[in-house]
Amino acid sequence: MSTESQLATAALGTLHGARELPAEDAASRLRDFLNSIASPLPNSSRLAEASGALRSLLQKLEADGSASDDDWQEAIETMLSLANEAS
Repeated sequence: MSTESQLATAALGTLHGARELPAEDAASRLRDFLNSIASPLPNSSRLAEASGALRSLLQKLEADGSASDDDWQEAIETMLSLANEAS
């Protein structure tokens, strides 16, 4: 399994777990995850795009105190696509 695939799979687990939490807790979990993967990221435009989807969701949660189902779905689908491409 590639590093990209492993990170995407971990992100999917984080997203699914965070989605069930209140917005503040979800934002904290996403922020912690993004911080944890900041240094080992391989140079990949697909991974950069996928982490951008996570950052966008995090910004929405922090700025608005909530995120729509579409916001969550976009982040999940982006990570799922990366996991499928990288495996």
